[in-house]
Amino acid sequence: MTLTIYKTTMLANGRDNVRARVAVIDSTGREIKDAVTSFRIYVTGDATISGEGLSLITTDSISYRGAKLSGGSFSFILQAGTSPDKIKLEVKADSIWPASHEIHTLPADFVMMKPSKEQLTVTIKTIDPMLGADISFLPQMEERGMKFFVNGQETDAVKALAEIGLNYIRLRTFFNPENEKGYSPQKGFCGLEETRKMARRVNESGMKLLLDFHYSDYWADPQQQYKPLAWQDMSYEELKGAVKEYTKSVLLNLKEQGTLPDMVQVGNEINHGLLWPLSGIYFLLPDGIW
Repeated sequence: MTLTIYKTTMLANGRDNVRARVAVIDSTGREIKDAVTSFRIYVTGDATISGEGLSLITTDSISYRGAKLSGGSFSFILQAGTSPDKIKLEVKADSIWPASHEIHTLPADFVMMKPSKEQLTVTIKTIDPMLGADISFLPQMEERGMKFFVNGQETDAVKALAEIGLNYIRLRTFFNPENEKGYSPQKGFCGLEETRKMARRVNESGMKLLLDFHYSDYWADPQQQYKPLAWQDMSYEELKGAVKEYTKSVLLNLKEQGTLPDMVQVGNEINHGLLWPLSGIYFLLPDGIW
C-alpha cells in the first residue's frame, strides 16, 4: 500500500488539515488502477480524519476507520487537534504490505519565519542540469560481496553510473557512526574515512559530488534529529563552535585530497530543525574554503 500526505508539519490549532491519498502498487512500483481492496486506517495522536466512504469500527481494545479503494485509490482529510505532538497515520489491508506516515504538529501560535529580500543573495552562477543518485550504501553492499554487471560484464558501480549519464553523486556523512548507537557500529560506514574513499571514486569517474552533513551519529530525518554523542553535554555556545569546526574540518580534509564537494547539504530533512532539542543552529563556513 502507499500513503501520500502533502505535509510533514501542521499547526495544532484544531483547523489545519491536509488531504491523504491511499493506493496499492505492484512489485514494479506501479499503481494498480482497478484495485478495490478494503483497508483499515489507524490514527495515533491528536487528530481526526473525515471523508466519504469511511466507517468507524470499534473493538474492545482499539478504534479505527474502515474504507475501500475506488478506481484504485481513496482520499480523505486529516485534521490536526489542539495538542502539539506527533501524529502517526497507518493504512493496513490483509495480505498487503502496510504504509504509514508521521506528521509533527507545532503550537498554534508558531510562526514560520521567512528571510527578507536583503538576506537573500542573488546568485549569478549557472546551474547545469543534474542527474544523480545517493549511493552511500555502496561500500556496505560491496563488503557483503555484491557485484555489479553491465551487459554481462562485471564493472565498478560508480563508473557504470557515470557511463549511463549520471553527473552527480550524493553522499551522506555521520559524525561518529562507528559508536555503539551509531549508524554503523565498529565499522564506521558513512564516517569521514569512508566518505573520503567514496569521494575519490566519484572524482575519478568525472561526476560531481553533493555532500550531506547529518550532524548526527545516526540517521537524521523529520522524526529524529539527535546530536552526536560527543556533543550531548555541550552548552549552546560550545555546540555552535563544534558544528563550525567539524564542518570546516571535513571540507578541508576533502579539499586536501582534491575532492572538495561541488555542493553541500546542511542537515538532512530538517523540517523540524536539527540538533535536537534545539530547533536550529547557525554557523559560518570559513572564508575562502571554496
